[in-house]
Amino acid sequence: NKMVTTEQAREYLESQGIDLPDIILSLLVEQANSVNECLDANYPASTATLIQLYLIGLLGLSQADKYVSSQTGPNGASQSYRYVDFNKRWKAAYSLLYSIDKHHCTAELIPADPENTAHAGLWIGKSGRM
Repeated sequence: NKMVTTEQAREYLESQGIDLPDIILSLLVEQANSVNECLDANYPASTATLIQLYLIGLLGLSQADKYVSSQTGPNGASQSYRYVDFNKRWKAAYSLLYSIDKHHCTAELIPADPENTAHAGLWIGKSGRM
């Protein structure tokens, strides 16, 4: 399995409407690549890459607090953001990853379910809402 690239990660996150700063993105990619040994031992390369992208998606979701819901014009002149039900998106991303990573290579990197944790201010986004 080759390492997942920042470009692949950005493309996947963009498809999910998640926009992260480069520094966060590169650190998430580094984390996803840290489980390569386990992935190599248990999965074909294509599945391993999918698992890494799903993991990045889940971690990215935890980092972002707004999602691009529409974009107008090639110059990006009009862009609207919507604050979606975080828990619904989180659960969907988690189940996607969990269903494919049967050997739990990514288990240690998966953030705790925000609904099951004490909200010690960890999940408050820029909108100021939980």
